[in-house]
Amino acid sequence: MVRPVHRGLVALAGTAMMIALAACGADSSTDDAGASDEPDLNAEVTITVSDLPPTEQAESRQAMLDKIADFEAAHPTITIDAQETKWAAETFNAMLAGGTLPIVTAVPFTEIQALASRGQATDLTDAVADSAAISALSPTVMESVTRDGRIYGVPYQAYTMGLVYNRGLFEEAGLDPDDPPQTWDDVRAAAKTITEQTGQPGFISMTASNTGGWVLSTMSYAFGGQMQEVSGDDVLASFAAPRTATTEALELLRAMRWEDESMGANFLLDIDDARNEFAAGRAGMFVHGADVYGDMVVNRGLPGEHYGVAPLPQSPDGIGTLGGGAIDIVSPNATPEQVAAAIKWIEYHRLGRLSDEEQAVTWAESRAADDLPVGTPELPIVDAAQYETYLGWIDSYINVPRDNYELYLSTVEDIPLVPEPPVKAQELYAALDPVVQAVLTREDADLAELLDQAERNVNDFIAAG
Repeated sequence: MVRPVHRGLVALAGTAMMIALAACGADSSTDDAGASDEPDLNAEVTITVSDLPPTEQAESRQAMLDKIADFEAAHPTITIDAQETKWAAETFNAMLAGGTLPIVTAVPFTEIQALASRGQATDLTDAVADSAAISALSPTVMESVTRDGRIYGVPYQAYTMGLVYNRGLFEEAGLDPDDPPQTWDDVRAAAKTITEQTGQPGFISMTASNTGGWVLSTMSYAFGGQMQEVSGDDVLASFAAPRTATTEALELLRAMRWEDESMGANFLLDIDDARNEFAAGRAGMFVHGADVYGDMVVNRGLPGEHYGVAPLPQSPDGIGTLGGGAIDIVSPNATPEQVAAAIKWIEYHRLGRLSDEEQAVTWAESRAADDLPVGTPELPIVDAAQYETYLGWIDSYINVPRDNYELYLSTVEDIPLVPEPPVKAQELYAALDPVVQAVLTREDADLAELLDQAERNVNDFIAAG
C-alpha cells in the first residue's frame, strides 16, 4: 500500500485516487505498439524521466546530472530530459489524463496492477527480454510487475512490512532493544511494559485514510489469512468471520487497547500522524514498511540510533508479510524508440549501482554529502551474493547503524512476501478502516458484524468492476 516513492509515502494512494485513475480508463491507453514494434535503434530520441533531485539536494542532483552526461556520451542518439516530477496521488492522475507524464516515471507497487489493467503502462515484456540486468532481479519482486505473464514495469527498490520500534523507549522501559519482539505475545507484553514504565503508548495502529485496512491486511497475513479468494477470473473478499486470521488480529488490538491500555488515546491516525507520533517518541511500536528510516530521521527528527525494525511476527499459521516498493513504468504514449531508450536508461540509472562499483560509490557518496541515509533496511532486489558485494562497495559511506537491524536484515528474505489484495485493494483498505476504529473505540464492538458488512461492501465494489 504504502509507501512514498521514497520514499516518502510510496505508499498510500487513497480510494479517491484509484477511482480517479479508473476514470481515465482506456482512453489514455495505446495498442501497446511501443512494446511490440521493432524500434529503430539508430534514430535520435529524447525521453523525459522523473525523480531529478531538487536543488536543495545539491550533491544528489549533480550526481544525477553527471550520470545523465555519462549515459548520453555512451548513447549518443539518446537525450535525457530529467524532471523533478515525483509520484503523488494529487498530481499523478492529472498528468496521466493530460498526457504530461514523463516517458519514465516512478510509481509505488500499489499502482502497477491497476495501471497495467487499464493500458496506462506500456507492456515491456519484449523490450526487456534480452536485458541481463532485469533478468537478474529477484523473481519474487518481479511478480509485482507481472500481469497475465506480461511485464509492465521495472522494480528498483523494495521493502517489507515490519515491526518498527523505538529503541530509546525500549531502553527507558528496561527492555533490550537488541532483542525485539518476535511473536505477537511478545509484542503485547512489550507494549504493556512500555506504557507502564514510560507512560507512552506501547503500540499504536493506523486507522484512517485506508491505512487501518492496510495494516489490518498485513497483520491478517501474519495470522495466516488472505484478504481475497481468487478462482480463475473470480475474486471475492474473504476476511469475515468465521474465518479466523483477521479476527485474531483484531482481537489482539482489542486486548492491547481495552485490557492492557497500552495503545494510548488517539485512535484516528493516518500514516502521517503515526509517523509523527513515533518520531516524537510517543509510540513504542507500530506496523509499517521497514524502509521508513529516512523519513523518520531526516524529515521528522527521530534520532537515528532510536530507529529499530524487526521482522513482522508470524503466528504458526502465518503466510508472510506484505511487500511494496518503487517501480519505473514507461508511458503508454512512448514510441518504440522511446521504449528502447527507456529500458537502457532504467538499467543504467536504477540498476547500475547494484552491479557496477563506480556507480555504487558515486551514488552513496552523493547521498552522504547531502546528509541522506545510506545503507537503510530494505528488501534486496538482487541475489544475496550480489547484494553483499554491493554493500562492500559502499561500506565507507554507510551512515546508519545497521547492527541495530540485525534480526531484520538476517531474516528479510526468509519470510514470504505476500502481495496486496489483487482487486480493489484501496477500496478494501477503506472498508476496513472503520472496523479498526470501532474495535479501538468501542469495547463491545461486534467483530463478526463489522467484518461481514465490510466484506459485503468490498464485494459490491468488485462486482461493480
